[in-house]
Amino acid sequence: MIAIITGDSSNCNNHIIRLFYMDLQDRLILLMSHSGMTPTDLEKASNIDRMRWSNIKRRQVRAGAPEIEAAGKLWPQYAYWLVTGLTQPEAGHISPEIEETRRNLKGAG
Repeated sequence: MIAIITGDSSNCNNHIIRLFYMDLQDRLILLMSHSGMTPTDLEKASNIDRMRWSNIKRRQVRAGAPEIEAAGKLWPQYAYWLVTGLTQPEAGHISPEIEETRRNLKGAG
């Protein structure tokens, strides 16, 4: 589940919190976007046709075992999160959000 907080941060009354559930397909699409890899890049890295990756990203087809396995091999630090939606940072199992937070904290320090 993800919480998105929107509105003016100076006024707590204007914040809207939206909660939604991310399934495996949502997480894979997020990971594809986070990686910056194009469908052609994914095809080269996984030997899975670029149109298949493109159709997954556009939600025209559901990701299957080959794509999930390929994503786990491409991004092993996200594999546990991809499949379960859970993280275990102490064991190296992170999400793209955790990585982004770490980067932001390093940049701020």
